[in-house]
Amino acid sequence: MTETAERIEDRLADFTRDKRILLLSLMAVIVGATSALVAKALVWLIAIFTNLTFYQRFSSDFISPTNHHLGALVIFAPVVGGLIIGLLARWVQSRED
Repeated sequence: MTETAERIEDRLADFTRDKRILLLSLMAVIVGATSALVAKALVWLIAIFTNLTFYQRFSSDFISPTNHHLGALVIFAPVVGGLIIGLLARWVQSRED
């Protein structure tokens, strides 16, 4: 192996660490824990809105919407949800201007 190739290989094999790795690890733990809490909150909200939409009750129990009693009116559930989200988006945008 040539001398240049050995120097490059030595530089690439340098696995020295310093105190910055501890800070980076702490930041990764904080981001991971925050992401887990946000994911848990989103799953809770999905359960709440599923129960409100299909069973008209405020509960975070995970119940499948297959046994709903809305009949053909179930078609309007995503339509109303989309309209609400559209109105919220328009309201937020108007407040930013």
